[in-house]
Amino acid sequence: MNVTVKKVNAFTDSVTGGNPAGVVLSSPLLTSEQMKRISKEMMVSETAFVFPSTKADVKTRFFSPTVEVDLCGHATIATFFTMALHRMFPRKNSVVTQETKAGILPVSLLYSDENVIEKVMMTQKKPIYKNIHLDISLVSDALNVEQNNIDTSLPQQIVSTGLFTLPVCMKSFDVLKTMNPDFNKIRTVCERIGAGSIHVFSFETIEPDSIYHARNFAPMYGVNEDPVTGTANGAVSSFLIYHKKIKETSFVCEQGDIIGRPGRVYIEVDDVVRVGGKATLAQERTLTV
Repeated sequence: MNVTVKKVNAFTDSVTGGNPAGVVLSSPLLTSEQMKRISKEMMVSETAFVFPSTKADVKTRFFSPTVEVDLCGHATIATFFTMALHRMFPRKNSVVTQETKAGILPVSLLYSDENVIEKVMMTQKKPIYKNIHLDISLVSDALNVEQNNIDTSLPQQIVSTGLFTLPVCMKSFDVLKTMNPDFNKIRTVCERIGAGSIHVFSFETIEPDSIYHARNFAPMYGVNEDPVTGTANGAVSSFLIYHKKIKETSFVCEQGDIIGRPGRVYIEVDDVVRVGGKATLAQERTLTV
């Protein structure tokens, strides 16, 4: 069986930036193992597969090369941007829904005055904050940084708007940039606390209007470092607002610059958390499965 797979860069309008995701717009006959293999063949952290749904406009399933994940932010942005480009929805500002393993979630499509898709914003699940008890030395050891470089004023919690992540704040951008994590130790920490990733960030940014700069380490999902992460940025942003570390409710997060895949994630937090951005088609392939 031949399958058309698009590689779409999310959170950027560049073919070399952002976070690449695989997108398969028609996949009703594929098995879970085939979907994993497609994600591995495309060399992306996740691929989104679109199915018909009786509960929403579409059903989406997300596969890394090794596991199925409940929700993937960058793959959602890539998928709905691609569907909008193919005119699968009305060309006007509209809200559609996706059925995922994390629930039925709205996705907003924002168009220019010329009816060109400009930005996709996905609504995430209501934030969940879970207290943990973790020796900070285990985190510093896993990240391979001195313990005094970590801002310990934040509560010890993991947070989820679809997938649990551990927020870790670095006191400086230089430390964030130069850290060389031990991914086996990160996996051990994540297993111990029940998180899928560690989201490390600094309030020192490249662009003055950004709220923070981040790196995301997710070996639990077979991805040592994710270039630009939708779900984790949404979760950590809500965490920072909840604990009054930031006052803004609409802002941009930076990620990916440090590893040569710059991306910008738009965040809106009110009664819900919305995460989004731009996307661009980078490649199209036909795979035999």
